Amino acid sequence: MVTTAVTGVWGDATTWVKEQISGPPELKVHAAAFDGCNDRYHDTNLAGLKKKAKTAGRSGGVIIPSAVNPPSVSATVQAKTSQAIVVTDAKVSVLSRHALPTKGAVVKAQGCGGGLYPRPFEVDLTGSGTIKPDKQGRGRPKDFPFTVSSSDPEQFTFNVKRVRGDVRFAITLTWVSNGESRTTRLDNGGHGYRTMSRPEDVPQYQATDLLRTGQ
Repeated sequence: MVTTAVTGVWGDATTWVKEQISGPPELKVHAAAFDGCNDRYHDTNLAGLKKKAKTAGRSGGVIIPSAVNPPSVSATVQAKTSQAIVVTDAKVSVLSRHALPTKGAVVKAQGCGGGLYPRPFEVDLTGSGTIKPDKQGRGRPKDFPFTVSSSDPEQFTFNVKRVRGDVRFAITLTWVSNGESRTTRLDNGGHGYRTMSRPEDVPQYQATDLLRTGQ
């Protein structure tokens, strides 16, 4: 998983914010839904997939990460006042891990676009979970801390490159204000973000397969 920090673009950030997470008093955090242009697992058979043939390759289901095109949780972090806050760390927590499903199907991604990763961090969900600067990512790797204020926000994008099993995870930001350390948790409204490695024992379809008749 990779995280990106981009400064100075708060005015445009609200166009992609899908979900707001309320942080502690001095910090505002807006987090987008976990998403990406990736293959997706759906808990249904081919007949069920055909009913949503136009969207199955772009939305819904469970995202399957890849190192080339990782899905992400994007968050914009801003202080509520002009006083600077130092965001000192980000940690990933594995909330649950289960075996991969043996029923259902995988639909290949369709309609992919590009992304921007100027300050990449890699987050690995194959074990307990780690976040570190990604020297192989696009852009300039930079480690924490980051300083934010009401006029100088940061945008982070946590990209999942590797995962083992069927996993739910959360991300916790640690920050310091007035010498006091606090945390803000990104956890999809308490549900965690779900992702999985590729289940090899289920059928896999191209999006175009779902539009064909006679199958």
